[in-house]
Amino acid sequence: MPSILLPVLLLFFVTACATSPEGRSQLVPPQPLQGFSAVYSEFDMHLQLVTATDAPACRETECAVDWAFDQRVLAIGRRLAWAAFRQHADLQLRFPRFEFLIADKADPGAASSAAGTVVIYRGVRRLDLDDAALAFILAREMSHIIAGHHDENVTTSVLIAVAAQLLFPVLNIGAWFSSGASAATTAAATTAASTAVTTTAVTSVASFAGSRALRASDRPLQMREAESLAMKLLAAAGWDGREVGDQLEALRPALPDEPDWTAELRESARRIASLMQGPQLPPETPAVAGAADQAAPKSLAPDLPPSKISPSF
Repeated sequence: MPSILLPVLLLFFVTACATSPEGRSQLVPPQPLQGFSAVYSEFDMHLQLVTATDAPACRETECAVDWAFDQRVLAIGRRLAWAAFRQHADLQLRFPRFEFLIADKADPGAASSAAGTVVIYRGVRRLDLDDAALAFILAREMSHIIAGHHDENVTTSVLIAVAAQLLFPVLNIGAWFSSGASAATTAAATTAASTAVTTTAVTSVASFAGSRALRASDRPLQMREAESLAMKLLAAAGWDGREVGDQLEALRPALPDEPDWTAELRESARRIASLMQGPQLPPETPAVAGAADQAAPKSLAPDLPPSKISPSF
């Protein structure tokens, strides 16, 4: 039965094609499996958080500074969330609202899931970002969700796993790896068990490594797409593109090359600064001084739920 189900599952995924907001063709899970995609990407996000270094507990005045940063993330996130739902009406079909979480992790970073969850690491607070730069970081992570990058990554992982399950038994790769051990024993049952275990182990390792490698190769394209969508989202929320570019460019020299997240932010800052040298992308709504806590536009449906924040993760 499994040998029949796997090809069917493979065909099911292959036929699920979509187009990103930037017009790029994508391979995503079909509608019946969108829930699985959200759960898988949520697990992947938690895996990133588990492997990240915890931040030390705050003390006295530093706790107040952390709380103020949490409120900034909430206010800016709300402003961006309303603009996102206004720009992309299909978001309500995928998840009810954006949720913003602060993870007590030492290094700066961010993560997200297909379910609309955006996580900002506590280390970002220590970068002393202005609102425009912080808004870009939030918007870029939200844009990965809007563009369906998590769904795309889940589909890649599943396709690699299915292909490995189909291909490895046919090639009898497990037997190759276990041939030396098989020659040392005359027990057929032991040999069969050893071969099965080896095949399973090799298949799992190859599947994981293959999916990670393929996703890593897609990462630069997804990042550039997220940057483009983020700038459009910022404009729709009332931020001035040149101000965002200037703040990111001022931040760039101080960013270290490690971890990978800050290296990606350096590259984003360089590309955004280059982009802003051309014609300016005008804001769709007037920017207001101190408007990080700006109310949601009245033109939005009144039953559209607000964004949610959890102050720690």
